Amino acid sequence: MRKFILGLTVVSLLQGCTAISREAGYPGGNVGYLADRHTLFAKGQEQRVNRYLIMLALLTPLVAETVETTSEARLSAERITVLYKDIEKLRAASKLCSLPSRVSEKPSVDDIIIGDSCTQQIAATSEGTAYSFESLSFDVAKSLNGALKQAFDNFEIRSNAKKAIALDPSEILKTILKARRLVPILQRYLATYRDVALIFGQSTATSCQAMATLPKYCAPVISRFETLINRTRAQDSDVAKHQRPIKDVFDAGSVALNNGLDWTLTSPQRVALLQHVNRACAKLDALAQIDDKDFKGCSIKLSGGGSLPAQESANKIIANE
Repeated sequence: MRKFILGLTVVSLLQGCTAISREAGYPGGNVGYLADRHTLFAKGQEQRVNRYLIMLALLTPLVAETVETTSEARLSAERITVLYKDIEKLRAASKLCSLPSRVSEKPSVDDIIIGDSCTQQIAATSEGTAYSFESLSFDVAKSLNGALKQAFDNFEIRSNAKKAIALDPSEILKTILKARRLVPILQRYLATYRDVALIFGQSTATSCQAMATLPKYCAPVISRFETLINRTRAQDSDVAKHQRPIKDVFDAGSVALNNGLDWTLTSPQRVALLQHVNRACAKLDALAQIDDKDFKGCSIKLSGGGSLPAQESANKIIANE
């Protein structure tokens, strides 16, 4: 079986001059370009981090369902751990010296104070700030590719990394149908997809309610989410065969993001996504610990308030601004 090349950026570089141009000039490189086109558009650093979190929530259960041996479980858990830690490093960095959406012509007193605080933040951390976001994004892309590689190594079938990066259900379907024994895995993946789409739908609906400047694009988001939650049986039973209310919510949210929605995830929504990771990690950890009782696994420790351990150092710096 042909091995994936480590690092989605490296894969992208092999695709031609257009990919190289994107590597040099597009946020997130060619991977960022593909994610913007095929997954969710992200207009800023926070949204890019949240998009990776959604990818993590979709990918981890898929990896866990493909595992059969203790060695596969250990390798898979290690891949997920690395990916999560890289995402959290990226999140923490984006909080430090956050880049403004607008730059004033003359610095105000507040700008000077923030600038001095930023200097202290840069000096106080070796993990990086918003100014090193692109370099840290490469680390996330590389670990994401490693997790994808592990999933398809577990599948023992080959796939196309460029298409798989979007974690699009149709592409996963095409891959899994090459081996019919994997159909139950597809069902598990799509069940997770429905949950993640619901979380995303609520997050875009609540973001829309807080932003009054996009009524044209936000109205369908709110309407479709409320229709999903309050739906009733259609008078014409044939209509139900063609309705995909969860996909409708996801699509409406994607359109809103494409048109500038300031999309954020609340603490409960982030924790809900990470609970999907933890459920999958529980399976991996239990299998891996058969051979190694001391194996720590990839389960994430979440506090009641949703504050994540990897963020603590960044939160302390921000609190002292």
